[in-house]
Parts: sequence; C-alpha cells; structure tokens
Amino acid sequence: MTSRPISVAFHIGVHKTATSHLQDALGTAQEAMRADGVCYFGPEAFRLPGRTIPALFGLHSKTTVPHPPAVARLARMAADGHRVVISEENFIGALNPTKDGRDKPRYAAAARRLNGLAEAMGQQVDVFVALRRPTTFINSAYCQSLFGGNFGPVATYLAQNRPTDVDWHAMVRRIADAPHIGQIIVWRYEDYASLFKPITRALVGAQAASHLMPAERRINRGLSAAAVADVLHRQADSAIDLPATVARYMLSVDHGYPAFDAFTAEEHAASEAAYAAQIERIAALPDVTVLRP
Repeated sequence: MTSRPISVAFHIGVHKTATSHLQDALGTAQEAMRADGVCYFGPEAFRLPGRTIPALFGLHSKTTVPHPPAVARLARMAADGHRVVISEENFIGALNPTKDGRDKPRYAAAARRLNGLAEAMGQQVDVFVALRRPTTFINSAYCQSLFGGNFGPVATYLAQNRPTDVDWHAMVRRIADAPHIGQIIVWRYEDYASLFKPITRALVGAQAASHLMPAERRINRGLSAAAVADVLHRQADSAIDLPATVARYMLSVDHGYPAFDAFTAEEHAASEAAYAAQIERIAALPDVTVLRP
C-alpha cells in the first residue's frame, strides 16, 4: 500500500455528455495507466449491491471525519499509485430521478455529496464536469426516460423540464463553494471531440493520457424521431415492454432517420445564447477552469 501522496480526480458527468465514451477510453487503458501510477475506477466498480460509493467509503457512518473506512478504501484503491480517478455520473443524482422527470434544480445534491466524499477521504477532490446546451440535454434526457420505461408524452415532459430550468452555473458554483473541493475542470459536450487530449491530460496526467484513444463510434446512440414515435405508439397499444432499445436499432439515426428533436431552431438558438452566457459566468468562478478548443 502506497505511502506517497494521493490525488483524487472525480469525473461526475453530467449525464448525456459522452460520459460512456470517456469511460470506455479510460477502461480500455486502465492497465497501462496503472503502470504510470494512475488507478481508474468507472461505473462498473460502483453499481453492484453494497458497492455504491456511499457504501464503499462509509459515507453513512456517524464517525468523526475523516472516516477511517474512506481513508483506508482510498489507500487500497491507489495501491502503489499516486492518483485515483473515479468516473460515476450517478453519484451526483439521477438524470430523471422522478417518474415525471422533474429535478429542480438539477443535481441539487451534487455539491453536498462531493464535499462529503472529499471530507471523508481527508483531502480535497478535483472535479471534472462536462455540460451541454439545455435543449439538446433535455432531448437526450427524454429519450433516456423512454429507455427507463417512463413513456409519458413529449409535451408533458417538456412542460416539466424547460431549458430555462437548466442552470449549469448554479450547479458549478455550489460545487466550487464546497470547502473540500479542489480544482474544477469544465468543458462543453459540444467541444468534447476536439478537447479529448486536453481533458484526458488534465484528468490522468500527460504520461497516462498517452495511452488513451477515443473510440471511433458513439457508445450510446440517441433515438431518432421515428423511434420515439414508434416507442410511444407501441406502448399505447401495449404491444411490447420497453421497446426503446429495439426501436433504436430498427429506426436508427445511423441509417438515415432524423434524430429526435423536440425544439424549434429558434428555441435552440435562444438556449445556445443562454448556455454561452452561463459558460462565461462559470469561467469567472474561482478555482474553475473551462477548457476550450
């Protein structure tokens, strides 16, 4: 077990910002990175019964912080390395946590959960977060709700999940204000492909990042408009259960079907302007770095 100082980086997502793509690259290279002293743990390490992050790090314990279970767990995870990298978007909250998809403000518990984990570990945690234009984020969140078996109409979902309700600045500011959080690295989902190397260098270090290669395909392809219509039609007729996974491939965007989009061009433009303003406000926060192409 290492006696070297350990640094901790936590990639929190958010959901639907190419998290699976980045996790795939990290997972593929994890053995090579371990040789460079970087130990990576993705969602597969934290989504088994009794092995969630709160359970593994003793976050429900009433002992005085730092929690001995958390300190010991971190040391075991680091082994002989110097950096532990965690990627688990569900830790900050669910994408669609209620049946109707409402969560206002979104990821309201993120700062408290991250700060509690860092406090239990007895050290600061650097946070890595990707953001996305609210209209396309909501499009993707609605499609994910279909995969989860919530087949409410699009109009009902949109009435409860408006682009103006997505306040990324407020979320990042709450995290930045948490006393046990270190640096916060932010990027736009829309810039992810061009920023893959800077993101991974910041996340795992230059040497370990040299082992990382982006997958050439999308890991989780979204639904087409035809697939969404098919899902809702089949559900109304009680034809089959959870048909979204079938419809995604039968009526795939990759086969030329237009992607699902619940918004007009004007609504996208307004959302983009508000999103850009939020990014600038985020960039002005202390200890926050916004990566740009």
